[in-house]
Amino acid sequence: MPVKLGVMPRRCACGAEFEWAPMGGAGRVASVLAALVLLMSPLFMLIWMARSLLQDSIVLYVVALVIGLYWFRVCETLLVRFGLLRMEGVEVK
Repeated sequence: MPVKLGVMPRRCACGAEFEWAPMGGAGRVASVLAALVLLMSPLFMLIWMARSLLQDSIVLYVVALVIGLYWFRVCETLLVRFGLLRMEGVEVK
């Protein structure tokens, strides 16, 4: 599976789409959510520290939103690499 800029693509060149596989229990869901919160916390802290700037400028707010969505995809890729999150149709090497 090629990873570009730290993000796994949602679909293959052959047309196959990759979806999250079923979690398989409350403990697994809790561990995935805890890891996701830990990985997203640096971004949350930056947004919290810059909240006055974000309130004054809609452009900075949009930039922060785009960065947040990109960082979520990077975190999703990291969770797959760590083995906490499985995706159907993906083989990580």
